[in-house]
Amino acid sequence: MSNKTIVVHLIYRLDIGGLERVMLNCINQMEDENFKHIIISLTDANHFSQSENNPIDIYCLGKKQGSDLGIHFKLYKLLKKIKPAILHTYNLATIEYHPIAWLAGVKGHLHAEHGRDIGDPQGLNKKHNLLRKLMAIFIHRYVSVSEDLHQWSINTVGIPAKKALLIQNGINTERFNAPKTVSEQLRFAIVARISPVKDHLNLLKAFVLLNKEIGNEKMPQLAIVGDGEQREKLEQYCDENGLDTVKFLGARDDIAQILSQTDVFVLSSIAEGIPMTILEAMSAKTPIVATRVGGIPEVVEEAKEGFLVDKSDSAALAQGLLHYINQPELILEHGENARAKVLKNFNEKHMVQAYLQQYKALVKG
Repeated sequence: MSNKTIVVHLIYRLDIGGLERVMLNCINQMEDENFKHIIISLTDANHFSQSENNPIDIYCLGKKQGSDLGIHFKLYKLLKKIKPAILHTYNLATIEYHPIAWLAGVKGHLHAEHGRDIGDPQGLNKKHNLLRKLMAIFIHRYVSVSEDLHQWSINTVGIPAKKALLIQNGINTERFNAPKTVSEQLRFAIVARISPVKDHLNLLKAFVLLNKEIGNEKMPQLAIVGDGEQREKLEQYCDENGLDTVKFLGARDDIAQILSQTDVFVLSSIAEGIPMTILEAMSAKTPIVATRVGGIPEVVEEAKEGFLVDKSDSAALAQGLLHYINQPELILEHGENARAKVLKNFNEKHMVQAYLQQYKALVKG
């Protein structure tokens, strides 16, 4: 193990989410390579999964909310102890730590943008973009997971094109590949953290509109998979509006099983990169109804793998859902198209090889 090159993955919080799954999937798929992966969470680690054959060392620094300058010194000491060859950071919250990593002797630097900040879904915050541009001086490779983010990083942020790299997310297509049948009472599902950027409330408002249009007897089920600070508020909204076909399942590890029992996958986000949950649903032959944001239009073609609607528009989202309620025969057709798209363009092996290639290039210098 001591002969392996160490890669440190710096993340704000290790929790259940698409970004974390991309990171962990890559690490687990690289276990036969000559790299040892270590995860550092700036805050804490609430939940994670890893390969039994490839246990991952995880350090939590306990960063306080807001400015916590002491965390730079904590990270510096830890990096001096670990002696990694590469620092791989994720999203805005971790990008500022590349200079301190240089001081700690880390030679290879990679940053990945998986999605924009919740408070700045369009990525137009001048202060944040200045930070990204300044930190790019210390970064060798600036990865974006969607074409939308890639073009934004170059044209809006000002990342040099020679440093900017597109590596689209990919998934394990064999894990998400169960036989599908369409249920009599349609089953919709959203898998996402219950946070403002996912805009669950907009989806529930769309269900209220559906209820008025088609009546309670024809209403589909909706499984809300995930947890977060807005859950209690959303549960109260369901009670107040009689949405008795909506079920909150909480954070779950059996996503593949849930998707195998889902007819249509829904995502109501106001900002995204390329969501892992959409790729997983598509691999499981599940059509998509989602907002037309971020990298989602790169994955879902209108009326082929699903339907796209404007963000924050509950009436448009309700109409998108109605396509499958009124024409359930489209579910299997679009589901087959969806899996074919993922197999061709979003296979996990391609993603892992792309990151591995970058790690090897950084080690060679």
